[in-house]
Amino acid sequence: MLTLFLTKMSQTKDTKMTIPVMNLPWVESPFFEQIFSQLNLDNETRKFVKQFAEQGYVIIDDLGIENIGEIIDRIVNNLTPIYGDKGKVESAWIYYDRIQDAWTFNQDVKEIATAPKIINLLKILYQREPIPFQTLNFRFGTEQSTHSDSIHFSSVPARFMCGVWIALEDIDANNGPLHYYPGSHKLPIFDLNDLGITGSYQNKPYDIYPVYEEFLQSLIEHNGLEKVELYVKKGQALIWAANLLHGGSPVLDKNRTRYSQVTHYYFSDCMYYIPLLSDPFLHRIHFKEVKNMLTEEVVNHIYNGEKLEVNSEEYEVERLKFELLQFQEQLAKYRPIAIQSQDEVNVLKPQLQTVESELEKLRSQLYNSKTELELLKSQNQVIEAELERLRTKLYGIINN
Repeated sequence: MLTLFLTKMSQTKDTKMTIPVMNLPWVESPFFEQIFSQLNLDNETRKFVKQFAEQGYVIIDDLGIENIGEIIDRIVNNLTPIYGDKGKVESAWIYYDRIQDAWTFNQDVKEIATAPKIINLLKILYQREPIPFQTLNFRFGTEQSTHSDSIHFSSVPARFMCGVWIALEDIDANNGPLHYYPGSHKLPIFDLNDLGITGSYQNKPYDIYPVYEEFLQSLIEHNGLEKVELYVKKGQALIWAANLLHGGSPVLDKNRTRYSQVTHYYFSDCMYYIPLLSDPFLHRIHFKEVKNMLTEEVVNHIYNGEKLEVNSEEYEVERLKFELLQFQEQLAKYRPIAIQSQDEVNVLKPQLQTVESELEKLRSQLYNSKTELELLKSQNQVIEAELERLRTKLYGIINN
């Protein structure tokens, strides 16, 4: 049985060494080894924690839910009829083969997302209360490019976010398995600013996302990271750290499904925002409204123990203001060109009229010439007929 240890990790057996308390998950602390070596953990917990700290993920064979097979079957059967649609169902969104926040209307989805065993494991890893805030249910493999969740869901302090992926059927190489890069969670967290991009000024949220994906691929190649595909049985799960690089492998057998469920978790006493759409140093932060599935209440944003009032709608207002400013700037830019063009039109208009008048004269001359030509043709036919008559008469005189 996994055991939860004391949160006062600065207090160690070694009185000669003081380990600083940091605003980081302890499994990602630069002092992890010192903390880990001095805690009294059972062997199962030590193995679990050690792998997550070193690799950025762990595989869970048992979710600790009674009749898990029946629950999974119900999820698949109940959600299958609405895959393929697009739109909102209660507080959930359907994007063809992806359903976001099915937990809001499907109790089985919620039960898996809030499984006590998963919650307790996350408490061990992060030493804060887990906040399950989003579910994603899939019918097929996503084939999604490699990415880090840190660009989509981040927190202050950083790295207090993770994901849990659960297989709702057997997964192998042919039906689009999840892939991930062990140890990649130890890389720095990169956002759009690191690529010279002002993310909050995008006209659409994913306008420049391909640039970020290409950057990650270069990062993977540069660091020689090894890709691993997740082949698991129905009911097994993967817990991964926020910054672990992962994605969806190609679906080799297009006739197969790959039913799965992802739950994203934040942790208590943080602020929550979306880096992809934010530029903090420009005071443009897309704060995220987070609803805790366990309580179904909106979570407070906390900064170093202090509750802060943030409005997730403020970003949208600022974004619309920026778009309006862009349109105004474009209008100001093109107005002189339009005025100049109008002036040129006014200058060219008399010239055009002159050209049109000349063209009309030429057209009239052409018509007259055509008429004269027709007249000449007629006269020519009379002359040719007379010439033929005289030629015939001449031939008759000669022959006589």
